Order: sequence, then C-alpha cells, then structure tokens
Amino acid sequence: MNLNHGPSPLRRACVLLALLLGWACAVAHADDLDQVRQWQAAGQLDRALNGVDALIRQRPNDPQYRLTQALILQQQHHDGQAIDVLEQLVLRFPELPEPHNNLAVLYAARGDTARALDQLQMALRTNPDYATARANLGDLYLQLAEQAYRRAADSAGDAAARSHALARLRALRGLEPSPGPAASADTRER
Repeated sequence: MNLNHGPSPLRRACVLLALLLGWACAVAHADDLDQVRQWQAAGQLDRALNGVDALIRQRPNDPQYRLTQALILQQQHHDGQAIDVLEQLVLRFPELPEPHNNLAVLYAARGDTARALDQLQMALRTNPDYATARANLGDLYLQLAEQAYRRAADSAGDAAARSHALARLRALRGLEPSPGPAASADTRER
C-alpha cells in the first residue's frame, strides 16, 4: 500500500529551486532592461540599441524589449524603422496600449492624422484610463482644429470671417479668450 502524503522532500526542493531560478532570471532580465534604459536616458543610444538587441535575441517574444527598441530608434531619428517595429508589436500584442500610442505619435509627426487617430483610439479601447493616449488624442484634435481654422482663414471671403477664424485659432493656442461660435452666413450683419 502506497500512502502518499504529498510531495517528497526532494521533489519540494526541486520545485523550490525551479521557482527561485525563474525568479532570478526575471530579476536579471529586469536589471538588463534597466541598464539599457539608463544608457538610453544618458544619450548612449548606440549602446542602448545594442543592449536591447541582445535582449531581444535572448527573449524574442518580450514586448517590452521591442517597445524599448522602437523608442531608441525614434530617438535616433530612424522613424521608419521604429514604425516597422511598432506595427509588428500592435499585430502581435494588440491588447497593449503603449505601442498603439507610440505608433500614433510617429504617424502624426508624418502628417498621417487618420492613422494616428485610429491608433490612439485603439490605445484607449485597450485601456480607457491611459492618460498619455488621452492627452495625445487631445493634441491631435487640437492640431486638426488648427488646420481647419487656418484653412477657414485662408479661404474666408470677407475680412470679418477671416478675423474670426484667426481669433479662434489664437484662442485654441491659448493666446486669447475664445470669441465664441462663428455666426452663419445667414445671421451675420451686412
């Protein structure tokens, strides 16, 4: 008759050792990424990129490594490569808001506001409380409003309409109080 009262002391020791090794590896990876981020913050971008590339070779499925890689590439003004990395990240990890947000920033910098808007909305769908994406969405809407008011000022047929559009633009930038909504052509004094 085999009375098994749980794992043997040897089995418990092996399980404990495996857990400790797993924890030690996780701490080592976190330390390595911290070192890469320190190099990045210090402006040692080539060193940081080499470091994160080595981490990616060790753990190719870690999204934090790829995100860090994209940020370093962006700092090096390799926006096309950063976009490629981030596009792959959003395909593999659509539930992570950070890659969507960072991709939106790069798209907006290229003037691709439609794709930027889409990515910011994706970031907020994955995490509605993501303050950075909310702020970036506000900035993008402000940029779009500014473009619309500039076009309105440029195409306004009369001086009053042009003046109103320019005042709205200055108000958007925080330079002066808002003049209120524009009057429609039917209600404007003649």
